Amino acid sequence: MHRFLLVLTLASWCIVSYAQTITVSSELSLRSEYNYDILGVMDGNLLLIRDGINEFDVQAYDEDMYMTWEAEKELDSRKSRIINIIPHDDRFYILYSDDWKDSLAIMVRVYNPKAQLEYTDTIKTLKRGLVRPKYRFTKSEDRNIFLMTEMESERIVSAFAYNLRESELLWETELQFTNINFREEYRKTLISNDGTMFLVFEKNNLRYRKEEHALGIFRFTRGNQDVSAVEVPITEFTTYDGYFMFDNLNQKVVIIGLYSDKNSGITDGIYHVRIDANNLENYKLSTVDYNAELIADFHGKFNPKKESLTNLDVQDVVLRQDGGALVLAEENKEYERLSYGSRRDYYGSNRFSVDYYYEDLVLISIHPDGTSHWQKLLPKRQYSNDDLGAYSSYYIFTNPSYLRILYNDEIRNDNTVSEYILNGAGDITRRSLMSTDNQKIKLQIKNAVQIDSETLVIPSVRGNRLKLVKLEY
Repeated sequence: MHRFLLVLTLASWCIVSYAQTITVSSELSLRSEYNYDILGVMDGNLLLIRDGINEFDVQAYDEDMYMTWEAEKELDSRKSRIINIIPHDDRFYILYSDDWKDSLAIMVRVYNPKAQLEYTDTIKTLKRGLVRPKYRFTKSEDRNIFLMTEMESERIVSAFAYNLRESELLWETELQFTNINFREEYRKTLISNDGTMFLVFEKNNLRYRKEEHALGIFRFTRGNQDVSAVEVPITEFTTYDGYFMFDNLNQKVVIIGLYSDKNSGITDGIYHVRIDANNLENYKLSTVDYNAELIADFHGKFNPKKESLTNLDVQDVVLRQDGGALVLAEENKEYERLSYGSRRDYYGSNRFSVDYYYEDLVLISIHPDGTSHWQKLLPKRQYSNDDLGAYSSYYIFTNPSYLRILYNDEIRNDNTVSEYILNGAGDITRRSLMSTDNQKIKLQIKNAVQIDSETLVIPSVRGNRLKLVKLEY
């Protein structure tokens, strides 16, 4: 472990008038069959979990990023499979499945901050045939309710919701949908903090069928054990991207995405749908066009013939307490090319290489009534090759007063990490945060975890070695 206090006297780090503390843990080996998750701080220790197929390891770090203890755990059998790991402030849950002869069991284990098993609950036991049931997992914003939907022939045929704190199966139901093409029309499953399920579909998203273009919202509540639905017509445009979430504070289903009157990949603005969770018929659809300044910044200069933006995807939506939202869209591209000088492989196929470009960020703040508050472009240039973009993109560090958007300036071992600091009025400051020169760290910034209003932890993966980098403002 090594510790750095960033001040103006350290010439080897890129410093401005701010200061922050960077603490780096010792390194761990990453086995290829393992995933890792940063669970957060519990009982004064930062917990890291590395999960395999039917086992997992837990490492605990103190505030100076020294490893204080570690534990190895196994599930019930070799047929056990981890579905998801859900951390809370004072415990964590391992959701997993296990095969019992002709049955499939869905189970959850509860561990305390010392990784000691407190209890195990068998949530459901399902009779299984030759085909193992397939489930999709979704959790609520407060991470207390999780939802599992069973898939059969790419259709949702059943679902159940479970309360982790109360160890209670909230509800379960079978579902039948008619006149829906799941492969083409299904968009998202949401679960609220009170256990209400919402399914979002989109029909006729085609230029020649715009007059029939609509969003379909289905709601299943615990109380009435019934499905209600609404259709939201959006006949003026087609969409090619969407971000779906549930606003628990204002009890709204929120759908924000990019719309186009032209080809896919070209966007003319943002569409914004808010639906009352308690009365689906009460909804509002609005659009926001890009202003001339944003378009000019995106293309590098003003051109009256250019009114659209290209290669954007909505990556994040930050909900405002007043019902408005901040939309973050990122310009990204992938190019597949034949590797220079490559020969055919053993099977006679050409070897291709993939280039990843993660570039400018477009930020649009929307008022509760759907009108534009402000629009900004944050320049960023990231290029990498054959790494699935693991070190690209950004992370949003939230605070009641401002947002910090952190990103790697370049994707290489010796690199500068920068950030944009943004307040609610749209005032933006950019600064260099730190340098990784000669530190043997390579930060996967988009996988960072915020610990509190002043601290986040960023994983560093270089080769098959993992380190944790704690940043304190």
